Amino acid sequence: MDKNGFGAAKTGRLTPTIGGRKAFVPNPLPPARLSAEAFLPELARATQAVGELKGIGRTVPNPLLLIRPLQRREAVSSSSMEGTYTTLSDLFLLEAGAEEAATRSDTREVLNYVRALEGAIAGLETLPISTRLIRDAHRRLLTGVARHRGATVQAGELKHDQNWIGGTGRIETARFIPTPPAETPDALDQLFAFANRPDEDLASPLIDAALAHYQFEAIHPFADGNGRVGRMLIALILVQRGTLPQPLLYMSPYLERHKDRYIDLMYAVSRDGAWEAWIAFFLEAMAASAAETIAVVERLQDLQRGYRERFQTVRRSALMLRIIDLAFEQPVRSISNIAEALGVTYAGAANNVAELVRHGVAEELGTYPKLIRFPGVVEALRVG
Repeated sequence: MDKNGFGAAKTGRLTPTIGGRKAFVPNPLPPARLSAEAFLPELARATQAVGELKGIGRTVPNPLLLIRPLQRREAVSSSSMEGTYTTLSDLFLLEAGAEEAATRSDTREVLNYVRALEGAIAGLETLPISTRLIRDAHRRLLTGVARHRGATVQAGELKHDQNWIGGTGRIETARFIPTPPAETPDALDQLFAFANRPDEDLASPLIDAALAHYQFEAIHPFADGNGRVGRMLIALILVQRGTLPQPLLYMSPYLERHKDRYIDLMYAVSRDGAWEAWIAFFLEAMAASAAETIAVVERLQDLQRGYRERFQTVRRSALMLRIIDLAFEQPVRSISNIAEALGVTYAGAANNVAELVRHGVAEELGTYPKLIRFPGVVEALRVG
């Protein structure tokens, strides 16, 4: 990237970097000029959809039964956008201890995403959204699985070398060159000052999430993992601002399906100052993601209700219902894990699981160690 079409409408400044190229340093948020009328319909739809999701979240007795599987669904989609591929089933198998799944590096990296997301959300109890919080998420994301993708990757560390996006692997052919390493800490400080500003309650958290996500991607503060951490930031803003009582909204499945448009619109913000088109798209993605999540939540609730009604008779063990509830939090488990989680004997857990297998609710897998999967729960998490 030299000037590469960046004119007077650009939303940052170009500064010299390696190879005689120019890197982009975004202006501090908020934008100097923003025409809210251009995206008011999208804002209304997104606000309504997120509000409906918030209402559903408040009715769930045990939010973990929804949060845990939704986070794993997000991890699979967000990681696949960066070329790290696995399936929900393989992710659940790895968490349950299947040796075969443990040999797949992509699945281990996606599990790291889950741990990073969980850790970042838990971190909000004691920290604001900050460089420290984000660096800790990055450390969890890439510890043990960092790979060289054109730069030296250090988990939890801001970039030491200039990175770039697009092209053929050489900076001379890059489509976009983000903020240089020396200016990255200050750019992040400005971003998080915006996210935590005193008058944040006067602004729409949905629009703030759109602005902050763009800004993070324009800075690209790490050598690798920026897309995934940047999408975590969306959930963190909505939780910190109290927009959702639990982290239920994840946008990666939608963004994955519209990846080219997603990337092009962010680039257009940097080059042309096209904030309105980006925010409209982001709000459109948020509304669609909220509706999609509501559908997933309703499928899970309907399935859980159906299972409980089916097995809630005087002849059935109360333990069987507890096993069913446990399956919605983590749908692949060993019998030992079930027994430990519920504080019962192995024999008691095994007898009840056998009954669920006989009725087709659970199935035994040919893995080592032997695992039990609840296929209906996994299927309910799929998009569509």
